[in-house]
Amino acid sequence: METRTQDPAGYYVWEVPGQSVVVHLRLDVVDRLAAEVMRGFGSVPKRGAEVGGFLIGTIRPGVPAIVRIDDFEPVACEYRRGPSYQFTEEDGVALEETWQRLQPSASPSAYTVGYFRSHTRDGFSLAPEDLELLDRLLPGPAHVALLIKPYATKVSVGGFFVREHGEFPESTPLEFPLRRRELLGEEPAPRRPLGAGQRPADPVTLSPEDPPQSAFRFASHEPAQPPDTELAPPRSRMPRGWVWLPLILLFMLLGVGLGYELALTVGARAAAVAVEDLSLSLSVNKSGDNLRVSWSRVSPAVRYAQRGLLEIDDGGYTRPVTLDAAQLQNGSLIYRSVSDSVRFRMTVFPQARVSVVETLEWKR
Repeated sequence: METRTQDPAGYYVWEVPGQSVVVHLRLDVVDRLAAEVMRGFGSVPKRGAEVGGFLIGTIRPGVPAIVRIDDFEPVACEYRRGPSYQFTEEDGVALEETWQRLQPSASPSAYTVGYFRSHTRDGFSLAPEDLELLDRLLPGPAHVALLIKPYATKVSVGGFFVREHGEFPESTPLEFPLRRRELLGEEPAPRRPLGAGQRPADPVTLSPEDPPQSAFRFASHEPAQPPDTELAPPRSRMPRGWVWLPLILLFMLLGVGLGYELALTVGARAAAVAVEDLSLSLSVNKSGDNLRVSWSRVSPAVRYAQRGLLEIDDGGYTRPVTLDAAQLQNGSLIYRSVSDSVRFRMTVFPQARVSVVETLEWKR
């Protein structure tokens, strides 16, 4: 089913023929929602934690009604019932307070127009607790619900749910990719060329466990062969030729040895500089109950990369987390570990046929 994306400018238009509500979703909200969903998805192994909150904007009554979404506000969940976004009486206070603060009477130009939640459980439909929350806090006929299905290896998918005859359907009538580029039909951004001295002819892989020289191939430094030496016939007052021959060979070998050592020293220094330039500076710090995985945003390997992959090995289970250029520029990711030893392996792709890899192990 085709959807319109050009009108109005700066918004994705979610519209289904015959539907009583049309949604205008601001494109920068799409980007920020995707980042918020992936933050929760990467915080818990295997299934990923769900996140949620309120959609903020305005509702223009009519047939169809226009729901304009200009912002959102996440509401934290204590996860007392597992990784699902479910509230208990004890931790539901923040949800009620946020809803009260975002009422039209408090802010006529921007108020709660809907509810959103990431969906990491099976299927793709509103749960009973979602319906209870919507009927209690957002009972209007134009109030909407947004479910987002995150994926580790592809773009997350979203879908709006709108009441028809007072009831929400079991499934969304129209899914859409939760990324601006796909919504606008844009081509992927061209890869930016690396700077001078950063265009290796073959793939280069860095790993902190290996010495820096192992990531490069050096030119062979074979000692130069001494030129043929033709000795003049001995004169009557000069020592015999066999006396000078060992001395000449000794001086030549000494010169070749010094030149070879100098070449190795210069090559090693150049390799050290190149390794430092390509380093991702991967680090892990404890932050409350979570781990903050950080990397250098100014590293050339990160700045020129269009995509990356963070593999998390936690308790024998490996979770791959794909990163686009914008997520790489965030410079960090929050992760909640389940074991006392977690291994992180980050790969970025700054150029075709070039990958930079760095690994780090954290222990409690």
